[in-house]
Amino acid sequence: MIMRRPVLLVVDDEKTVREMLKMILSDSYEVLLAEDGQQALKTVETQQVDMVLMDVNLPGMDGLKALELVKEADQDIEVVMLSAENSAQQAVTALRKGAYDYITKPFDSEDLLSTLKRLSDRLTLKTEVDYLKGELKVKKGYGEITSRSPRMRVVFELINAVSQTSSSVLITGESGTGKELVARAIQSRGPRRDKPFVAVNCGAVPADLMESELFGHEKGSFTGAHARKIGKFEYADGGTLFLDEVSTLPMHLQVKLLRVLQEKSFERVGSNIPIKVDIRVMAATNVDLEKEVRKGTFREDLYYRLKVVPIELPPLRERREDIPLLIHHFLKKHAMAFNKPVPGISAEAINALRNFSWPGNIRELENLIERLVVLSRDGREITYEDLPVGMFTTDIDGYPKGEARNFREAVESFERHYIIGVLNKTNWNKLEASRRMKVHRNTLLLKMKALKIKKPKSLNR
Repeated sequence: MIMRRPVLLVVDDEKTVREMLKMILSDSYEVLLAEDGQQALKTVETQQVDMVLMDVNLPGMDGLKALELVKEADQDIEVVMLSAENSAQQAVTALRKGAYDYITKPFDSEDLLSTLKRLSDRLTLKTEVDYLKGELKVKKGYGEITSRSPRMRVVFELINAVSQTSSSVLITGESGTGKELVARAIQSRGPRRDKPFVAVNCGAVPADLMESELFGHEKGSFTGAHARKIGKFEYADGGTLFLDEVSTLPMHLQVKLLRVLQEKSFERVGSNIPIKVDIRVMAATNVDLEKEVRKGTFREDLYYRLKVVPIELPPLRERREDIPLLIHHFLKKHAMAFNKPVPGISAEAINALRNFSWPGNIRELENLIERLVVLSRDGREITYEDLPVGMFTTDIDGYPKGEARNFREAVESFERHYIIGVLNKTNWNKLEASRRMKVHRNTLLLKMKALKIKKPKSLNR
């Protein structure tokens, strides 16, 4: 199992205390800073945080109230409270509200490090237990589908409900969202789990060969048919036939597919002998079939016959809470495949990837993680600097990218890439970004206006 450094959020209104704690803790933790309770809550809601070290006496919202709201936002985040008051009542209140420990100032650095080490070990153990539970969940039939998104919970409920039937299922969603994984999960949880699962990419087979591919042919039925061929329907008998990119099927094959769905029988090309099959058909598409029906390129009766149970998969940009989960899942998968000990990925890199629009969805994310693992140096954490140059100046909710035609455009392209990269690191916090760039906030705002840099719409949700 791949482990990463725990992310620790330090919350204190005194800058010197924050910087001192960061200096002490940065060797062991990925340290984030916040100056008050509101900023702490915003950080917890927008970034991955494992532990919080928070002062009780904060301006505005006090630390005890912030503790309560942090635990409401994410029960798994562990919080250690700091206070200048050696108050037993305050300590009891903090522990009752969910704090892991209560430490009084001034504190001994070694004692603080010891407390955080115990907490870190506890989180590591919990992560391992959760991982094992997740592995068991995978073995129960969800395959590689990894999610905690509310929208995906609906998909899981549909998978459970439809898996016990033989109804046709139409799975829709953008390319790369995992439609075949859903089809396999349905099969693996139902009575056909031990029967064949046969997948056909209808868009990858030439139209003149598709009929033979699906239904088979007899020897001599056409030029080049030197022997009998068994089609995918026969191979899938008793199990499931998954038709990906079903919208690309020619009209004459749509008619034949409709007949198979209705009568559970077909004939090979060049034969009049009907072949009975017990088969479940699941189909998938990344286009709007209703529009295709209106255009006359897809049969309406077949559309409704396939769409007995519709399942729609959301694009990755609409389930951003799953991106850190998927990153660690793919890190583990490809580190094991290539036998490369990758210790983890930094919080800055995860935050940048979480803010990307992912036009290629989960497939694009997995391909990137595989590349990062292949190119990583053994024993070294993947950082923001390891991400591809130019990744965040292309396809971020419509940001244009083109070849620079002259020196001025080259400079503008570099500035745009640099500014967007820093903004992604800071979750588009302009004040923090200007601090990192060592420029005044107004300078950053003027540059953003000149370069037409706008916060991606998807991050405003």
